[in-house]
Amino acid sequence: MLKFLVIAKKDLLVEFRTKHTINFMLLFAAFTLLMFSYIVGIYVFTVPNIVPGLLWLVFIFTGLIGLSKAFIRENDIGTLDGLKLSPVSPESILIGKTIYNLVLMLLVEAVTFPIFLVFFNVTVKGSVITAFFVITLGILGFVIISSILSVLVMNAKSRELLLPIIVLPILLPEVIVSIIVLKEVVVEGASFINIIREVIFILAYTVIWGFLSFLTFEYAIEE
Repeated sequence: MLKFLVIAKKDLLVEFRTKHTINFMLLFAAFTLLMFSYIVGIYVFTVPNIVPGLLWLVFIFTGLIGLSKAFIRENDIGTLDGLKLSPVSPESILIGKTIYNLVLMLLVEAVTFPIFLVFFNVTVKGSVITAFFVITLGILGFVIISSILSVLVMNAKSRELLLPIIVLPILLPEVIVSIIVLKEVVVEGASFINIIREVIFILAYTVIWGFLSFLTFEYAIEE
């Protein structure tokens, strides 16, 4: 088995055995959805354009809380040093941790998206599959960016406060485009052909950050 899959499998087995991070992420996402539906639910029918933005706020808040745990947990219990000394390349560590984070976020997406549609009584005018694909694509970029940047702050004293400050400005272009695309699909009923340019932008942004992550991770993890 490829080494990065071994790392991802190890983290997922630990997580699904304890369920600390995923349970917290799901509970936080559900609570945030409930709060948003109570506060702004009455405006959804008159201003449906706010729906995609609210959903992405849930993903961002939930992700920033949970995704940094992949490296912080290893660092806190001292096993990160063991990973660095093992015959595993830094790139394999990064890919393994990214896969782990992606699985958690996809679980959050799979649970949150249907609940969101029910809570806000939203009818998807376009294809539900296209909407789910667009969200997944945005989450992929979110996970890649958050994973590499969480390494930079894992030794900081105020890492929980520092991570959003670093991640959000970098994440902003992709999130804005993802919200626009999701609005076109959910609210306006756009087909996949109509959003192909935005999809290419999200893919390109994700690929660029993935490439930068590969170039810088070895130096970041040694700091």
